[in-house]
Amino acid sequence: MAPPLGAYSHAARVSPEGAVLHIAGQVGNAPDGTVAPDAYGQTVQALRNIAAVVEDAGGTPAEGLVSLFTMVASREALPGVRRGIGEVFAEWFPEGDYPINSLCVVAGLAREDLLVEIASVAAVPG
Repeated sequence: MAPPLGAYSHAARVSPEGAVLHIAGQVGNAPDGTVAPDAYGQTVQALRNIAAVVEDAGGTPAEGLVSLFTMVASREALPGVRRGIGEVFAEWFPEGDYPINSLCVVAGLAREDLLVEIASVAAVPG
């Protein structure tokens, strides 16, 4: 099998001791409702939103994030998305033991100003 094309792993295992947390697609809206104007800012915020949900459930993204499904509203947004994922993953996974991440370019998201949406699954304490 060829190595991954980016910051992701081909597979992940979930320990039976924990609970599986399915997280709805997160977009780049900050707690105050503002949305970054670019794909990089939206990606970083979407990942921070995922971290908040995982932490609220008692876990951490570094220890529990299993998979992501990243939807990007245009090919032009891909460099910003990759940069955002790369920077946040470098913080969360300094050893490079990344979660699964499927990425696709879609025709659009729920609102015109949204450029990225990331759904995820995490393992948290049961």
